[in-house]
Order: sequence, then C-alpha cells, then structure tokens
Amino acid sequence: MSSSSDPFSGGFDPRMFANVPLFRELAKVLSWSGGPVNWELATDTALSIAAPPDALPATGQRDVGEFAQAVDAAELWLDQVSGLPAVEGPVRLLSAAEWTRLATSSPGLGVYVEPVAQGMSAALGKALPSELAAMGGQMAQAMSSMGAMLYGVQIGTVAGHLAGQLLGTYDLGVPTVDPRMIATVGDNAARLAANYDFDPTEFRYWLALREAAHRRMFAGVGWLRPHIADLIGRFATEADFDPGALFEGLGGMGLDPTDPEALRAALEGPDAFHMEPTTAQQAILARLQALVAFVEGYSDHVVRVAAEGKLTALPRISEIVRRRRAEKGQGERFLEQLIGLDLKPGDFRQGQAFCDTVVAARGQEGLDRAWQSPDDLPGAAELAEPSRWLLRMAAAEIEADIASDSGPTDKPDEQDG
Repeated sequence: MSSSSDPFSGGFDPRMFANVPLFRELAKVLSWSGGPVNWELATDTALSIAAPPDALPATGQRDVGEFAQAVDAAELWLDQVSGLPAVEGPVRLLSAAEWTRLATSSPGLGVYVEPVAQGMSAALGKALPSELAAMGGQMAQAMSSMGAMLYGVQIGTVAGHLAGQLLGTYDLGVPTVDPRMIATVGDNAARLAANYDFDPTEFRYWLALREAAHRRMFAGVGWLRPHIADLIGRFATEADFDPGALFEGLGGMGLDPTDPEALRAALEGPDAFHMEPTTAQQAILARLQALVAFVEGYSDHVVRVAAEGKLTALPRISEIVRRRRAEKGQGERFLEQLIGLDLKPGDFRQGQAFCDTVVAARGQEGLDRAWQSPDDLPGAAELAEPSRWLLRMAAAEIEADIASDSGPTDKPDEQDG
C-alpha cells in the first residue's frame, strides 16, 4: 500500500528516471515547470549550433568604443530628421553566444513564441487519452513539460541559426533582446562588409543609424511593443493546434525517447513543427506584416535622409541589404515553421515608398503622425495606396478640429428681468 505522505503516490513522478542514465536527460526536461518553453534547453540547443567551443568572442576582435561613437553620431543625425526622440540604452558588441543567451528567454524571442507555445501546451493536455488524464495533475504537468521541451529545442534551433545571420539586435525587424540595447551580433556585420568591400567605418555608421532608428520606435513609442504582443496573442488564439500532426511530424510512435541524440535530431528537423495559418490568423498576419513593413520603411527613410552627404557608400549598402532582406535565412524559415508567423512582408519596398509619398505630401511631421496611436498606423491597403492613409488622417484632423471648436462655451448672460 502506498504511503499517503508521498505526493506522487499513484501518479507520475518524473524523478523516477533520475538514476537511469538513458532517462536522465528526459527526466530533467520532464521536471521543467518554468513556462511553455524550456528556455534552459533552448539556450543549450542554440549554443550547440551558434557557438562551438573554439569560437572567438566578438569583443576580442573589435572595439566597442568605435561602435558607441557611431551610435552617438547616429542619434545626432536622426535628431535632425525624425520626430521620435532618442532613447538611452547600452551599446554593445555581442558575441554569438552572448546574443544567444539573451535571446533565448521570455523577454527575448519568447515575446513571439510563448503565446503560441502556451496554446500548443493546452492542446497537448486536452489530447491526453482518458486513461492518462485519469492520472491527474502529475500527468498534466508531464505533458506541459513535454511541450516545453519540444518548443525549447525548436526555438533553440531558430536562435542558433539566427546567431549566424543577424547583423544587429533589430535585424529581424523586431527586437530580439531588450529593445533599449543596440548591439552587433557576432562577426556577421564585419563579414558582410568584407564580402562586399564596404568601407568598415561607413558600414559601422550605417548599422548604428539603422539600429538607433529602430530603438526610437520600439523603445520610445510606449504602445508599440504591447500592440505587437497583443496581435501575436490573438494570432495564437486563432491557431488550430493539432497534437496528432505534431507527433506525426516528430516521427510518430517510432521516436525513441531514450535516445537523446535521435530525439534532438527529430526536434531540430525543419519539419518537426509545421503550422499553417488559419483564415483568421491570415488576417492578423496581414496586420503584423504591414506593421513590420512600415517600421522598416520608416527606418529606411530616416536613415537615408540622415546619412545624405555623410555616407558615400549608402546606395550600395542599401541595395545589398535590400537583396539580403528579400531572402529568408534558415533561422527565419525555422521560426515561420515553428509558430506559423512569417513577419517578413512580401515587399519591403512598399513601406519605403509609402513613407516617401507621405513625406512628399505632408512632410516628416505628417509621417510621424503614424506614431500617435495603434489606430493611426497604416494598414496593408494603405501601404499599397498611401493616398488612402493621407485622406484618413486628414479626416481625423478635421474631426478633432470640429470637436475642439464645439467644446464647452461660456454661460450666456442672464436676461434682464
């Protein structure tokens, strides 16, 4: 007869695997209770891809002072162009490993992944066979930990590949670490500059401009990140989670959980997770992509104007970066497969054309009107046809003027009796 003092009496105790070598790793991940993504496993997985033991840290190869100086100059240049104020924050040269540790966390890539992971975790719990569900909370916790393991390895794979791809912390179009931080990632920027024979100093100042422009948006516009988080949360809510398809993608019942290497290989495969957006998700995705297109268009516009007459290589840099942006790196493809969320718009040039058109019509102040509230952001149709956004903003201004003119008035004088 089991002792009633044993909290796992009659249930599932992941610690039962602790003394069995083949199960030790599995026991560790099944004991995870830190949320829908096992971030410890994500970090370990990412580092195994991004930072081999003999990798040299970026800080040993470059001088952070030069980059900080470039950021200071970039902020002064942007002050002459953008109505968005500068934001203070650290400037760093991150090694691939340093960026990986920061990005594989709830405040990092977790902002985009955890809402979807939470939905999948709930779906896994609901899909339990009745005989397992009858085991109660211990089995539910085990399934939650299993889901966290699956997402931990997958997001670790994403981060590991992104670490070898990103030029800076904003190169994904959205923050990948603390939005107040401006930083390079590994030696990716230096390699790109060398591959295309860019002047290292000019490329450093261009990257500083691009990162600083993004920081003004994501760390300076108080509602922007919560708005994106809300859209991603709604995107996750509208997902059609299919645990059966998940396990089929992992190799079905043939997957051997006692073989850590086989388990990791299955989870790191590009087809381990594959989520097709539902109709409702596609509508939300269109809004997210329009937002990212506008963010990138705004950044391109202010960087181009701020750098005019200062960076002679700007046209070449812009063209190479445009081509690079049009292609999805391996990390971006894995991220899309993992959560069904493709943050890359079909054509980034649409956002730039929108900004140029608005500035030509209403000046930079007219363009900065978009940052007053989420409702003032251009939608996909307005990006394609800027006149629609200009008309909507003009109508809003007229309504505001009318409301102001019809405000409280003085009391009329009392009539003589």
